Amino acid sequence: MKKTLSKVGAILVPVILCTSLAFTAFLSIQLIDDLQGNARVVNYIGIVRGPTQRLVKKELNHEPDDNLIKHLDKILDGLSNGSDEFDLIKLESQQFQSLLVEMKNDWNHLKTEIHKYRSGLDNQTLFEMSEDYFELADNTVLVAENYIEERVQSARNLLLIMNSVFIVMAGGCTIFTYYQQRRQQRIIEIENENIRKSEQLARRAQQLLAPMNEISEMMYVSDIDTYELLFINDAGKRIFQVDDTQKSLKCYKVIQGFDEPCPFCTSSLLKMDETHSWEYTNPLLKKHYLLKDRLIEWDGRIARMEIAFDITEANNEKKELKQRLKRDNIRLECIRELYHNRDINMAMSNILKQIGELFLADRAYILLFHNNHFSNLAEWCREGVEPQIDSLQDIPLTGYEVWVSELEEHKDIVIDDIRELKNKLPSGYDFLAQQGIRNLTWVPLEKDGHLNGCIGLDNQPLNMSKMAVPFLRTVQYFIALTMERNENEKTLFELSHLDKLTSFYNRNCFIQDVADMSHQHESVGVIYLDVNGLKETNDNFGHDAGDKLLKACAEIIKRSSTSKYLYRIGGDEFVVIYMKISKEEFEYNVQKMKNNFMSSQCRVAIGVQWTKDSQDIQNIIKRADELMYSNKQEYYSTHKTTGRYRHDKTLQYLSNPDILDLKISQGQFHVYLQAKIDVKSCELVGADALIKYKDDSQFIQSPDKFISILEDSHQIDKIDFFVFEKICQQLQEWKNANKKLFPISSHFSRSTFMKSDFLERLETTVELYDVPKKYLEVEITENMFTTNYKEVKERITQIRSAGFIVSVDDFGIESSNLALLATAQFDILKIDKSFISDVVSNKNTRTVIESMVDVCTKMNIKLIAEGVENKEQLNVLKECGIRTVQGFLFSKPIPMIEYEWKYMK
Repeated sequence: MKKTLSKVGAILVPVILCTSLAFTAFLSIQLIDDLQGNARVVNYIGIVRGPTQRLVKKELNHEPDDNLIKHLDKILDGLSNGSDEFDLIKLESQQFQSLLVEMKNDWNHLKTEIHKYRSGLDNQTLFEMSEDYFELADNTVLVAENYIEERVQSARNLLLIMNSVFIVMAGGCTIFTYYQQRRQQRIIEIENENIRKSEQLARRAQQLLAPMNEISEMMYVSDIDTYELLFINDAGKRIFQVDDTQKSLKCYKVIQGFDEPCPFCTSSLLKMDETHSWEYTNPLLKKHYLLKDRLIEWDGRIARMEIAFDITEANNEKKELKQRLKRDNIRLECIRELYHNRDINMAMSNILKQIGELFLADRAYILLFHNNHFSNLAEWCREGVEPQIDSLQDIPLTGYEVWVSELEEHKDIVIDDIRELKNKLPSGYDFLAQQGIRNLTWVPLEKDGHLNGCIGLDNQPLNMSKMAVPFLRTVQYFIALTMERNENEKTLFELSHLDKLTSFYNRNCFIQDVADMSHQHESVGVIYLDVNGLKETNDNFGHDAGDKLLKACAEIIKRSSTSKYLYRIGGDEFVVIYMKISKEEFEYNVQKMKNNFMSSQCRVAIGVQWTKDSQDIQNIIKRADELMYSNKQEYYSTHKTTGRYRHDKTLQYLSNPDILDLKISQGQFHVYLQAKIDVKSCELVGADALIKYKDDSQFIQSPDKFISILEDSHQIDKIDFFVFEKICQQLQEWKNANKKLFPISSHFSRSTFMKSDFLERLETTVELYDVPKKYLEVEITENMFTTNYKEVKERITQIRSAGFIVSVDDFGIESSNLALLATAQFDILKIDKSFISDVVSNKNTRTVIESMVDVCTKMNIKLIAEGVENKEQLNVLKECGIRTVQGFLFSKPIPMIEYEWKYMK
């Protein structure tokens, strides 16, 4: 470039001078032509004046010359617009052109006067006009000459300026050329020095290439603009099979096998004196490299150097560790999903999705074996894969015994290609091929040490089965636990929410649903039913007959009702709740149910209530309950004595307060005690108190003969506190006799328990007999929680705060209310004998009791089993963890004197 500038400088001076000479000559010619044209204009103006004078003289001498007049017209037109005929140019002077216009006008006037003179007028006007015209012509000539003079001067100045410019330019070029020659000389010296240094660097580069070729890692250098491969060491040549004879190779072609520059090229990211590190798997070698890139100077230009370190093995170990961690995380996610998600179907689907995606399978599923059949319990399919769960239900195991045997021997089944089965197991091949299965992995699913099914994967990459098997073996254990837990929870739910005899919802579910309904603002109708004559049926025909009666009543209720809220809340009590129902529709349903009962052998007492706002549902249920009792009383007023609820006509007199007080004062009511026994030591740990009545004929009447009479007449509190006072009196006697004291429970009815002065009367009685409160148990029944749940809880809290023990009786009678355990506001829970009766034969009952023992232990609630009648029941209860029992195996309820003689020695 510098040499070119020097040559240009040397040539430029003569070029400028020649250009200046040519331009000056051209401009001079132009100026001369212009001056000649201007001179002809001045000359012709003079010519116009002369011929015009000659014309006037001829006219004055009566010698007309029309040709001369025409000739003068052409000259004036040529002076105005230019003329080729006279070789005239248009003079670009405004003043000249203005005078020329006046001359043409005066000429026209002059021609007019000439014609007038020819026609006989005098010559004076013609003479005067000619003189004016000649004077105007002189002025015009003068203006033209001045204009031409100015043009000549301008041309002179322009030539002077142009010549000066060219002279300056020539001088500048001369100076520039001089200095360029000096710089060129200096550049030559520098280039010579650079050549010497380049030769030194080349020698050093050759010396550096030796160790570059000796290193085991591949290294290459490429041009950052053209991607030309400038250098590749021996390791690179060997790896990529590069021959020294090959020229103009591109780095992306040799190293990556691409036909165009790599889209991930790092050249744009590189900076001088900085190293850029990155990782990449080479598509040609299928190896993973750590790459170090850097900008360097190579043969006088900037190039990109890259060194590749083979880290394939380390990367594989890293990937394996990453995959192992991923499997561990997904395993934990699966376990967490199975543990937290109570919806087992959703939980199974979620974990199968994670397992299937982890091992790149088309399908993941769980098969369960049952009664020589198998069914697909849960399934996940990759998008586009057809599900098989619907077609894999209740499939006979016949023909697949080989697989079942292997799974039973705790073997995993891995089939890499089902075509292997074509000859060995044709039925198995057809079964798998129909589902589009190419390969599969099965791991046995066990329950209680026995084969229960398998968990499987279909169509996964062949190398995945080795990792899938141990993973599935771990997960299947938790799947089995989850399925077992789900079965137990289902059983507990059924026991907690469903009545096993009628399949209606039980009291527990009733309480929860009523609480939810009370927060709504919907119309509600309640039907409260009680089966008449149930106790008589049980006493006369046995409990099986009573159960059939209850089932028959439940069937009528179910057939007569459109509501889904059907409850059995007690032994013979049913409740039907209608939500969002009009009064007319509700009354129609009530009448339909009554008609169905009237046409059957079942007899029930019914109470119904309807309200437009379900927030008042508690009072609606209570009112329906009261109406049901009124209806039941009407029934028993026309029927013979039956059942625990209604009363014998012979004891009706007890409803009279005066007679009741008299019988109490006469000592016709007697307190009986039934012992509570510790199952390990078989020693006495307490007693239950109950009341019996000796009528005037000296016949002992059980409580179910008179309790309902006292309840209906609102006299029950007298008997409740009579029993409590007798207990306090007896405990005082034993205390004064220095006998060992044990807690005694006293039962209180709902109406007594909920009276405002209940606690005050307890305190007064205890103070009267000076008995420690820790020996006094206030016992209530479970059904007391059916209504007024909140008030009952508050009353229990008050009593316990005062120091008394609170126990809940009849827990589990016909249905269990596990919601009571959540309150933890009582001290003792008594399992009803009806729940204990099948503890020997019913595994589910034992499971529930074991759970109750565990829960009550954690909540510091004492658990007592009632109605233990034989040693088999006692042994099972011991195994379940029960510590305290009572029942006919040890003692029936006996009078207090007999109890003292038997147990208090």
